Amino acid sequence: MTEREISITPDTSRLNERELATYRKALQGEELPTDEPGLGPLLRRGILLPNTHETGTYVPAQPGFLQTQLTSAVLKVLTEATNALEGIPAHVRELEAEQERFNHTPGPVGTLLLQTVPEVNAETIRTIQGAEFEILTSQPGHRKPRVLKSALPRDLQAAQRGVTVRTIYRTSGRSNPTQRDWVAVMTRAGAQVRTLGEDFLRLIIVDRKHAFFEIYGEDGTVQEDSAAWYSQDRGVCALLAAYFREAWARADPWVPHEGETGAGPEDDTKTTKVQRTILRGIVGGQSYATIGKKLGYSERTVTAHVSALREALGMNSVAQVTHWWATSPERLLP
Repeated sequence: MTEREISITPDTSRLNERELATYRKALQGEELPTDEPGLGPLLRRGILLPNTHETGTYVPAQPGFLQTQLTSAVLKVLTEATNALEGIPAHVRELEAEQERFNHTPGPVGTLLLQTVPEVNAETIRTIQGAEFEILTSQPGHRKPRVLKSALPRDLQAAQRGVTVRTIYRTSGRSNPTQRDWVAVMTRAGAQVRTLGEDFLRLIIVDRKHAFFEIYGEDGTVQEDSAAWYSQDRGVCALLAAYFREAWARADPWVPHEGETGAGPEDDTKTTKVQRTILRGIVGGQSYATIGKKLGYSERTVTAHVSALREALGMNSVAQVTHWWATSPERLLP
């Protein structure tokens, strides 16, 4: 029953004018036709009863029964109204779900261009602080020490209140002491970190409802400035979250040693599973294109893996990398 239906429900605790006029005729012993206005409701409610001694006439119910009938009618309306009130929250959730199905910009904005560092920082901080269940981040470049240090309290607070925090870094980031500090602290709080040796997008996705991502030019290259897109479009957020999941599946876990900080040694393993497969192919005389085909990657992605490893090892050429690989115990790893 809707609010409007409740407001126009007649007052069943009293007889209306038509019913009252019919009731008076019955009290006077008048013979009433079956289509007498108001007679039907009075009979249905038990306020008038057929006279068994004289056809066409009616007798009133006893006063005690009248009170019971009229009270029951009001209680029935009240019960219906109470049930309607209790059902409102569930019905509102149903309507919200319908809105989300068809409205791809449920928030105040769809996609905005944030043009300055303060704009980007303010919006990301506000969104991350309000995260309810998930923060997904991919950072393909080296994050500056001051940025990592300033972000740590915010990120740590999110992880400590039960928000799932997943972050992807470049493989070369494992040699960054400040980054290792961040990873050591965050993983102890329950965050998950992986590294990837190929190119990937810079993203922040919060609760699958907010997404921050880089701006690309018409030539497909990242714009070298401080701007970023901020989107609340459900389709955009879902697409970028799916991209993140695929990158996450290809990445290698970064699990620091117990007690590890940026000042101490990192995991002795320098290569990822994918990089080891690529190195075995290179040593076996295979081209990047052939290796990529076996892995399901493009030749460009294979090149990116090799370049990332070369940078992580601090070497200048692929020849140096393969020489290191030939004598490294990592060649025995799967």
